[in-house]
Amino acid sequence: MDEFTPDYEETLDKLSSQITELFSEINYYQAQVTEKDNQIIRLTTENSKLKTQIQNMTQPLNSPSYPSQQAQPILTPPQQPTSTFNPQVEIRVNKRQCPECGATGFAIREVDDKSNIISYVPRRIYAKKKVCTKCRLTWS
Repeated sequence: MDEFTPDYEETLDKLSSQITELFSEINYYQAQVTEKDNQIIRLTTENSKLKTQIQNMTQPLNSPSYPSQQAQPILTPPQQPTSTFNPQVEIRVNKRQCPECGATGFAIREVDDKSNIISYVPRRIYAKKKVCTKCRLTWS
């Protein structure tokens, strides 16, 4: 039994090469796992350090270590409110008012003045004129 046939030796060589390849892959994956474990350990320690830093930063805000002084209100002399409203001054001036009969608002219409062309491009644009619907006066 000491002597093997060439087929057995050939399969034995293939299997041994496969075993060495598998061991090298196992070693590679173990190295990756240990690298990842080291990275996890490093990140968790960094995370805990950052959490303690955050707690140290927020602690003075919640409970100050120095004696607090009572805030004194700022006293200002009472002032009388100044009003700019003057009931004798008319605030709104109506620009659309008939100069002849004094009609205002919806009684005045704006229509195109076909005798006064402002622009030809891109289309004809006419000037506007105002017409009083009560007395039929036309002005610009």
